[in-house]
Amino acid sequence: MTFKISSLFRDHAVFQRNIPIPVWGVTAPETQVRCSLDGCRAMTISNECGRFSLRLPPQTAGGPHELVFENLQNGDRIVYRDIWVGEVYLASGQSNMEFQLKNTDSFEQVKSAGRLDNPAIHYLKVPLAAFPSRKCSFEAVWQPATSDTAGDFSAVGFLFAEKVARETGVKVGIINASCGGTAAESWMSREALITHPLWKKKVTEYDVASFDCSYYEGLPDGQFLPAPGSLLQKMLNEHFAELPENEGVRLGYAEPDFDDTIWRTAELPDSWTLMGYNHGGIFWGRLAIDLPQSIAGKDLTLSLGAIDKGDITYFNGVEVGRTGDGVNMEFWDRPRVYKVPGKLVRSGTNVIAVRAASLFPIAMAGGMIGPADQMFLEAGDVKIPLNVEWKYMMEYNAGVAAVEAISQCGPGQLQSQHVLFDNMIAPLIPFALRGVIWYQGEANAICKAAEYKSLLRSLIHDWRYRWGQPDMDFIVIQLPGYQARRLVSPHSQWALLREAQMQSGEPLVVTCDTGEENDIHPRDKSVVAERTADLAIALINKHRPVHSPRMHSVSRSKGKLLIKFAVYGSTLMFKGEPEGFAVGEGGMLLPAQAKIVDDDTIELSHPNVKNPQIIYYGWSNFPVGTLYNAHGLPAAPFRYRLKH
Repeated sequence: MTFKISSLFRDHAVFQRNIPIPVWGVTAPETQVRCSLDGCRAMTISNECGRFSLRLPPQTAGGPHELVFENLQNGDRIVYRDIWVGEVYLASGQSNMEFQLKNTDSFEQVKSAGRLDNPAIHYLKVPLAAFPSRKCSFEAVWQPATSDTAGDFSAVGFLFAEKVARETGVKVGIINASCGGTAAESWMSREALITHPLWKKKVTEYDVASFDCSYYEGLPDGQFLPAPGSLLQKMLNEHFAELPENEGVRLGYAEPDFDDTIWRTAELPDSWTLMGYNHGGIFWGRLAIDLPQSIAGKDLTLSLGAIDKGDITYFNGVEVGRTGDGVNMEFWDRPRVYKVPGKLVRSGTNVIAVRAASLFPIAMAGGMIGPADQMFLEAGDVKIPLNVEWKYMMEYNAGVAAVEAISQCGPGQLQSQHVLFDNMIAPLIPFALRGVIWYQGEANAICKAAEYKSLLRSLIHDWRYRWGQPDMDFIVIQLPGYQARRLVSPHSQWALLREAQMQSGEPLVVTCDTGEENDIHPRDKSVVAERTADLAIALINKHRPVHSPRMHSVSRSKGKLLIKFAVYGSTLMFKGEPEGFAVGEGGMLLPAQAKIVDDDTIELSHPNVKNPQIIYYGWSNFPVGTLYNAHGLPAAPFRYRLKH
C-alpha cells in the first residue's frame, strides 16, 4: 500500500513555528515511516490499520522546505515542496467568516494596489461536508495568495493574514473551516455536547433518530445522502403541516373600522423579537394614514420593505398582495411591493393591515424588517413614508420547537448537531496552530442566545483539549451592527449574544460599530480583520493586548452614577457627542447625559431619573454608542442592574 497523506501536508503548506509539528497519514500496516523537513527527521511505525502519526521537532520561521515521507519497508517516497514555517490560524464560524474577499467593498482597491499577489499568505479551504460518520480526511489544496486565487479567500482571513504577515515578517497560513447559517452546536463534538446539561437529552435522541433507514429511501440514482437543506425544509413542512387559519381576518383585523385602541405600538421597521416576543408566530400590524384628495381613486404603489418569510397585506380591508407562507425560508428578506387599485383609495383615513408570519425564527425572528427607506406609499409625486409608529397584535404563538428541531435534522444537513465538527474540524486535529479566529453567533442569536455563553465556553475548551494545545489562542469576534440603529432595545437577542461572547473569557474583537443596517453580511471586513490582527500580533509578541474598554464597576456619587471601565492601558474618549447610554427606574428608559471625569470613568445622569436601577450601553442590534478608547476601539456593550 502506498502513502495516503492528509491534504494538510501538501505543496505550499504552512506549519506553526516554535512548537512540535504533528504529521499523519496512512500506509501499509505495521510499517516503518520516516518523515523529514529538510534536515530534520522523525520516525514511527504505522498501526494495524496502517495509520501513523508523528511529531517533528519545533522549527523556527522560514522556508521554502521540502517535506518527505518514506516507507522504509518498500522504499516508497513522497516529496512535497514550497513548505513554510510561520504562523497558522484556523478561521471558523458562519457566513461572515465565509464571506469572500471578492465580494467586499474594498476588493477593487486591494486589487489595484497589487495586494492580492502576496506570497506571505497561504490559504486552505476545508470543503463543506455533512456525512453521518466522522471524517478522517478531506481533499483540498494550499494556495498562495495571487490575483487569480485571493478573491475566493475568506475576506476576514485574507485581510487578517495580510496584517499579521506584515507585522511579524513571517508566512501566515489560514485554514478556513466555515459555513453560513450554522449554529455553535454544529461545530461542537458529540462528546462536548452530551456533557452539556441542556444538550444531553437532545444528543441521545439524535443518536438514534439520525440513523433511521428512512433517510436513505427514495434518493435519486447515484445519490447516497439526503441533499443539503432537504431534511430541514422537510422537517419544517411536517412540523407546520397545517398552517394556522387566518384568525385575524375573521376577527376583522384588516377592516378599516376595526377598533385597535388596545393594541400595542411599535416604530417600524423592527422585528417582534425586539418587542419582547422571542419565538415564531403570526403578528398583525395596522397603520391609519390620511391621504389627500389629489390621489383619491388613483392606483398606488405600496412598498413595505422586507417581511420575514410570509405576509398577507390588506388595504382598506381588501387583500392587495401576499408572499410566502411563514415557513418557506426563501422569502425571509424579500422586499414586498404591491399595487393598490385606485378603487380602494379614498381621501382622508385609509388603513394598511399586514399579517406577517414567521413560524420559526432565524436571524430576524419575524416582522416588518425594512429597511426604512423602502417603506412608503406612492402615487405620482406624492410619497408618504411608512417607517412610523404602527399598531400591532399577536395572532399566533408558534413557540420555539421548530428552532430546537433544526439541530436534529439528520444526515447530510449542515445544521445538524456536531456534524461540522465531525466533517470539517476533526480531520484538522491535531495540525499545529497558533490559534483560532471565531466569527459566529447569528444562528444562535434568536431563541438560543441565553445558552450561548456555556456553549461557546464548552466549544473552546473541547477544541483546545483535542488539539492538545491548552494555550492555543482563541479570538472571538463579536456580532456586527445590524437592523435599525437604536439607543436601547432591552429585548435585543443580538445584544444578549454579544454579552455571552464577552463572557467567554477570551480575547474579544468588538465590532458593533461596524455593519450594515440592511445586510446581515456587511461588505466592509477591513476594520474587523484589522482589530482581530492587532489582538493576534500582541499575543504572538507576548504583549498585553489593547482591548476595547469594558465596564468594571458602578457607584453613586452625589446623585450621579460613576461607571468605571477597564481600559487596558488606554484612556476613554467620545467620538462626537456622548451617546449610547440609557438609564431607567421601573419600566422607563431614558437617554443619559454622559461625560468623562477621569481616564477610565464616565459620569451618568438624567434630571428625570432620580433613582436609576438599570444602565444600558450599546444594548441594541445596531448600537449608537460613541464611547471609544484612545486607540480607536469601541467600548463593549453592557447592561448593569443596581442592587438598591
